[in-house]
Parts: sequence; structure tokens; C-alpha cells
Amino acid sequence: MSKSKDVVVALSKKHPETGEPAQAGHTFVIGTLGNKKGFYEIETEKLNKFKDADLQQELYKLLHPQTHH
Repeated sequence: MSKSKDVVVALSKKHPETGEPAQAGHTFVIGTLGNKKGFYEIETEKLNKFKDADLQQELYKLLHPQTHH
């Protein structure tokens, strides 16, 4: 079973799929979990307030959505 700490986090100033530059003051947070890849955009200023574990947790939610029974 995968966990949020298994997510590999990378930061980029370019969109991971199109290569377009991020808006001024924004950064893309890219996560890889096995063969799944996800990303979101965040204000660079806010990024400085997060720990790696916080970023991994957010990406994990994107990559591994919980199913409710």
C-alpha cells in the first residue's frame, strides 16, 4: 500500500505538460507516485511555508484519491 511519503516531489517554474511558464510568483508542485503523475500550482510565497511532508500529502490526495464505501 502506498503512503504519502512515497510521493516524489519536484518543483518547476514551467507547466509539466505544456512547458508554459508559470504565472509570476507561482510555482508548479509536481508529484510522482509509481507510474502516476500529478501536479498543482501554488503561490511561491506560500510554498515557503510548507514542509516537504505537506507537499507530499497534497500530491498524494491528487494521485491516490480515497474511495468511500
